[in-house]
Amino acid sequence: MNIQQAPSQALIEEWLTAMGVSHYMCEQCTALHISLGQGVEAPLENRLFIEDWGLLLSTEFQVRPSAMMVLAGELGHLNANYPTLKLFLDIVDDAVPQLVAGATTLTGAGLSADQFALFVSTSLDAIVALVDDLQQMECLYQGDGSAPEGRQLH
Repeated sequence: MNIQQAPSQALIEEWLTAMGVSHYMCEQCTALHISLGQGVEAPLENRLFIEDWGLLLSTEFQVRPSAMMVLAGELGHLNANYPTLKLFLDIVDDAVPQLVAGATTLTGAGLSADQFALFVSTSLDAIVALVDDLQQMECLYQGDGSAPEGRQLH
C-alpha cells in the first residue's frame, strides 16, 4: 500500500535506497547529497533539503566566468525548456559564478513513495538533460580536477 505521510529524513533515505539512488549526509550541511550516477562529468553539487513545507532538490553548477553572458542570454530559454526546474544565476564578488537549479514539492498533505519517486526521477532526469545542454553550450567550468578560486562546492 502506498500511504501518504509526512516524510522524515529516515523515510526519505529509505525511499532513495529503494529507488537505487546513491546518497549520503555530509557534515557541512543538513541536506542529503544525491549522486546523478555514472556518465555525468560536471562540477556540481546536488542536494535534497527536507523542509517543514516540503522538499527542495537543489543543484549548483560551477560556470565558466567567460560564459556568463551567453548563459544569462539563454536563461529564459532554459527555464522554458525545463519547466519542473527553476534556474537562476548566483554571482557573488570574488566567487565562482554558479547556475542553480531547484525543484520543489509540497508535503503538507503527506507524500507517498510513488509521488516521491516521481518527483526525484523527474527532477534528476531534467538535471541530467540540463548538464548535457550546458556542456554543449560550453558554459560549465571544466578545470584540471581542482576547483577554481573563490567559493567552493562542499
